[in-house]
Amino acid sequence: MKQTPSTIIIKFGGTSVATKEAVLAIVAIVKRYRKSRPVVVVSALRGVTEGLLALAKCQKSGVRRRILALHKMHQELASDLFSSEKDLAEVMAYVDAQLAITEKVARKGRFSHETMDKLVSAGEIISSFIISHALVVHGIDSRQVISTEIVSTDDNFIQAEFEPRKTEKNARKILYPLIRSNIIPVVTGFLGSTKDGRITTLGRGGSDYSASIIGRSLDAKEIQIWTDVDGIFTADPRVVKNARIIEDISYREASEMAAFGAKVLHPRTIRPAVEKNIPVRVLNTFNLNAQGTLVSPRSTGIGLKAIAFKKSVVLVNVYSDTMLFSRGFLARMFEIFARHQISIDLVSVSEVSVSVTLDNVGHLDGAIKELQTFSKVSVHKDSFGMISLIGEGIASAQDIMMDVSAQFSKHRIPLRMISMGASDINISLVIPSGDVARAANMVHDNFLEN
Repeated sequence: MKQTPSTIIIKFGGTSVATKEAVLAIVAIVKRYRKSRPVVVVSALRGVTEGLLALAKCQKSGVRRRILALHKMHQELASDLFSSEKDLAEVMAYVDAQLAITEKVARKGRFSHETMDKLVSAGEIISSFIISHALVVHGIDSRQVISTEIVSTDDNFIQAEFEPRKTEKNARKILYPLIRSNIIPVVTGFLGSTKDGRITTLGRGGSDYSASIIGRSLDAKEIQIWTDVDGIFTADPRVVKNARIIEDISYREASEMAAFGAKVLHPRTIRPAVEKNIPVRVLNTFNLNAQGTLVSPRSTGIGLKAIAFKKSVVLVNVYSDTMLFSRGFLARMFEIFARHQISIDLVSVSEVSVSVTLDNVGHLDGAIKELQTFSKVSVHKDSFGMISLIGEGIASAQDIMMDVSAQFSKHRIPLRMISMGASDINISLVIPSGDVARAANMVHDNFLEN
């Protein structure tokens, strides 16, 4: 039996494949990790997925113009990257062939979820070919691998879920021979396929998710997510000026940050890595000296680690006298939300009222009408935001809530709702939207500066 080769997964996002400088950085990174036998996963060029989605919204007469714009985006990058006329011609012939398929799909004008997945797949297919060719030109043996051959999914188009056993079998069959031969696979992110071969996409955070899926399937030593920031920050640095890089953070903390508004790894991205205890490292393509942030199973201590926030949330208050001492009231309420495809973020319960914030509004009007048949309901769509304090053991930490409440009172920021996560890792506060940025800076200054 052949020995299972060890590998690492290196994923590059749209900004990391958009310019000559970015692609040359990818070449340098691959050379740095060459001895670790990396598998590279790539997104579409920045702006390409949006351009492909726009094809579904324009008139048939405008399709050619948008295809030419996509051709130009790829040609500009290829012209910068490849000085040889032969290399440039080979790359652009591939680009044009893929765009011809895309144009044919767009001109049919029937845009189901299945068709949309086929339409947007061109972005990653083209970028993976360009990156693989660039590696070859710079002396690195490489091969493009389209992930529809690897990632087996259900038929939930635009938000597909992978099938672990089949995907693992495919990944090992296709990628292990390349790894053993020291050939660098460049795999399309975001894409999968159904059992009968129809293209699917993996939804939000899809390329990161692809990297995690492939890492899980290959029992990788590490999954690296290369982006345009130095790592995961204690808060959004665009809002909190004193935010700093977190050197290491647990899976649970990173998931909570993403779920409650931080622009970091999507919770679904981490899940396959969690199943195999594979560490995930967030790094900066444009700053190779930055150490980045390590996301791993181990806890790095108790206490506040980071702040996440949403400047606007939908707050729903449900009030009913019959709720007092009654059974099944909450179950009935949550069943209505679920049936109307509404996900709930936070819950706060008193004797006769329930307050919830919503992750997505789904068919909110229909849900409200049903709730009003047995309770009084008020909905606030633009008035409130949310700030979440995140860290292992934070909800049970002594005096944390007392100190936080005192600071909010001191700065005259009213607390509309408080919710403590069942995981003991998150305290979330609903406050007026206009106070979110001020509150984030205040909490960071008082609790995270040291």
